[in-house]
Amino acid sequence: MAEVDKACCSLPAVTTHDYKPNGTYTKLAGLDVYQTGPPNSTRALIAVYDVFGSTPQTLQGADLLSHSLDALVLVPDFFKGKPLPLSLYPPDTDEKKKIAGEFMQGTANIDASLKTLGKMVVEAKGAYGDVKGWGCYGLCWGGKLAVLNSGAGTEFKAAGTAHPGRLVKEDAEKLTIPFICLFSKEDGTPELMQEYGQALEKNDENVVEKYGSMHHGWMGARANLGDKENLKEFERGYTQLAGFFSKHL
Repeated sequence: MAEVDKACCSLPAVTTHDYKPNGTYTKLAGLDVYQTGPPNSTRALIAVYDVFGSTPQTLQGADLLSHSLDALVLVPDFFKGKPLPLSLYPPDTDEKKKIAGEFMQGTANIDASLKTLGKMVVEAKGAYGDVKGWGCYGLCWGGKLAVLNSGAGTEFKAAGTAHPGRLVKEDAEKLTIPFICLFSKEDGTPELMQEYGQALEKNDENVVEKYGSMHHGWMGARANLGDKENLKEFERGYTQLAGFFSKHL
């Protein structure tokens, strides 16, 4: 497992309540895109949120990475202002399961979203000509888009995920760029998480770590930053992402 570069990767203080994002909005590939950091930076990240959309926790994570890396970070709104409501989690009734299933097949369809992400990358490269190194990270659902965009022919130099969703070992085996994976304690069966991690660890440039006390979603919409342990691991996770991308972009 590759060591991350900790130089120049300290985060500013995390705001635990009522976070006000630092960025602005632009338009790319027909999507509203949250933009944070210098548009003339030489490195940039595309952040793909989880199914609950552009929450304050997710946007704060983008701001933290932008500040730490002095990088441009773009957060596209794939769901066009209509994410899956947090109230549907956990999907513990037939009605909740039905709504979530329809959302995943429609609004959050992976194949359609991959095409949209591809269009956005092309437009972003044209709009931000100073960027020399593009990267991507995704949370849960977004992690699936990140890993599927990190194989042969990718536009990215490095990519990663935190609390990944829809794990398939073959996705990890097809990677062609450095990749970081931060597991929670519950991103799939223990056997599947182990297989996925072992596939990643075959490349020394990849980073795999399990945050064993954390729930699925601790770095995204389900982050409870009022909880001391979640806050600590939220900070550690984004510091680890920053170190990885500092090294590879």
